[in-house]
Amino acid sequence: MAVPGVSEGITASTGGAALPGSLVALATSFDPQDLPATDEALRIALIQMGFNVSPVIWISHTADWAVFSAVIIRSCWNYHVHPLEFLNWIGKLERLGVKVLNSPHLIRWNINKTYLQDLSAKGVPIPDTVWVQSGETVNIGKICSSTKWRSAIVKPIVSARSYHTERTTIGIVRGPMMIQEYLSGIEIGGEVSLIYFGGRFSHAVRKRPRFPDFRVVPQFGGVTESARPSPKLLAFGEATIALLPHPAVFARVDLVEQDRDSIVLMELEVIEPELYLSFAPGSESTLAQAVSRSMLPARFFRDTIRTSSNRISETNHRNP
Repeated sequence: MAVPGVSEGITASTGGAALPGSLVALATSFDPQDLPATDEALRIALIQMGFNVSPVIWISHTADWAVFSAVIIRSCWNYHVHPLEFLNWIGKLERLGVKVLNSPHLIRWNINKTYLQDLSAKGVPIPDTVWVQSGETVNIGKICSSTKWRSAIVKPIVSARSYHTERTTIGIVRGPMMIQEYLSGIEIGGEVSLIYFGGRFSHAVRKRPRFPDFRVVPQFGGVTESARPSPKLLAFGEATIALLPHPAVFARVDLVEQDRDSIVLMELEVIEPELYLSFAPGSESTLAQAVSRSMLPARFFRDTIRTSSNRISETNHRNP
């Protein structure tokens, strides 16, 4: 079945590798004609490298995923509302032999916020957390009283973009949920996001909440700005990335500094993180190279980079 925006005559029998000219999907929850800026920048950068790129809504029941050599999980920003359907779709791509970025193993590990328990067990500081199991009920007031927390953050264990995330000191919570200590450091320094492509640091942003809200995402008034992370933050981020159970083509490490000597991991996003490419000109090309490196056999990657550089040079020459 035809996929909107896909060129006719393109097939995907590349044996698990996406070669130049292969059809690659950018999976999204948006109308393909109205992609987020980060997705559009990546699409253009991959086209310049010789790939045939088509945005496709991940939850579509008409898309023929078998025609794609690879699917890049990008702005699927409603996956947390349909988690079982999302995981079933990932499994379908695997059965079709379609390469998925980031890897299905990494996606399954990251979709449940209990991954923070794994990282904490390996020495990564996270906020003090009470994990409320399915069928369990807890009293937030009693937790705050016994732990001396100023207040608590309550969120589902499958969540994104502050979905059903609340700050409170009272109430009853029924699992599965997670309850974390509210960190006042976010009021001072906000949340720092470190962006990694192919395991290497690319750039950083600082996200600040709009008082009196505590959430840093734009729909709640949060403001994002470019940031220059300290050596301590960079070392923390690098150590955290190294603990991933599988290499990530793209990743975002979200941190809060409680004070000069205390850094806490809030999230490690490897499913569909916002990558803030507009805050780092040229980062779309770095991301595209990381994606290409993961999709291509090594012998093709060098030629693809060379061809892409020539195309960009020619474009710049024609448009000084």
